[in-house]
Amino acid sequence: MKIIVRPFENSDAGAFAEAVNTSLDTLKPWMVWAHENYTAEDARRWFSYTHLQRRQGVANEQGVFAEDGRLLGGAGLRYSTGPDIPAALGYWVRSSEQRKGIARQAVHLIVTAAFEQPDINVIEILAAENNIASRAVATSAGAELVAIRYGLIVLESGPINTAIYRLHRPHQSAE
Repeated sequence: MKIIVRPFENSDAGAFAEAVNTSLDTLKPWMVWAHENYTAEDARRWFSYTHLQRRQGVANEQGVFAEDGRLLGGAGLRYSTGPDIPAALGYWVRSSEQRKGIARQAVHLIVTAAFEQPDINVIEILAAENNIASRAVATSAGAELVAIRYGLIVLESGPINTAIYRLHRPHQSAE
């Protein structure tokens, strides 16, 4: 399935809320923002925040859609905030569409666009140590596991072990 990655629009709010509510089984263990009875208004507030972050140049959160317009999930890049802090990539896919290569495609599209920006050389992916699906996406995207550290991700239950993956800008061959 070919996907489209684009900024969320207010008209996506109902589909976003529905995707969250039908995916709580796979979102709630890893995403603190996912909660029961997630509403279209919750989604619109999130979209507004993502548009503000994009205007401020601090992040680029986008929706992941099927060619027919169905909302499949979300993926986003938070830009570096300092010389020793790489850009960071996150992603989620609704439960009914998982294990179809959607997250891998979204990561590829976002990483390709990110490395077109001259100031992005490294992209970090953080995943809960026990989030096997998210870690598999990072690995399939070519990211290298560099460490496991405690406390970088904090869930409702508290801090957990976090797998840190890194993608490096591909080397350009001299012509």
